[in-house]
Amino acid sequence: KRIAVRQMEESQSTAAASTTILEGATPMGGVGDITLYEGIVRKQSGDLAWKRRYLCIRGALEEGERLDAGRIPRFKSLDLVLAVSKETMRQQCIATPFAELEDVFPVPSKYTGSNARHVFAVAFKTGKRLLFQARGDPERDEWMQKFQEALGIDDDE
Repeated sequence: KRIAVRQMEESQSTAAASTTILEGATPMGGVGDITLYEGIVRKQSGDLAWKRRYLCIRGALEEGERLDAGRIPRFKSLDLVLAVSKETMRQQCIATPFAELEDVFPVPSKYTGSNARHVFAVAFKTGKRLLFQARGDPERDEWMQKFQEALGIDDDE
């Protein structure tokens, strides 16, 4: 945590630094160069409160690959990136390689601990789960589809 604070203080960025420090956050260096999907969601914290966060899926293309319409390129890495906001992402974010993720699925409101609607869970291979709340079911379903595509999970499995 101290490292993230020091790096934010040393940053030459003109963007306003956030007063919220994400536990485990680091500068974004080396986390993919292409944003494949992004948006604002709410993330459930340990005390069951919902906090506004910027979430994105970033990728780094394999050598020689290009983004062409109608063709899915090969990526050498895909990361789930969580930040307080898009503007503060470069100074501090939590990046998780998709290799550490296992599944994504909808969560009924009665299982969120706060009766929140439009929630989906991202499950890690370690058993850890993160809950995110979208603005509606269509947005939740879109997020889940993007995660499934990145994980190589077919909806019919």
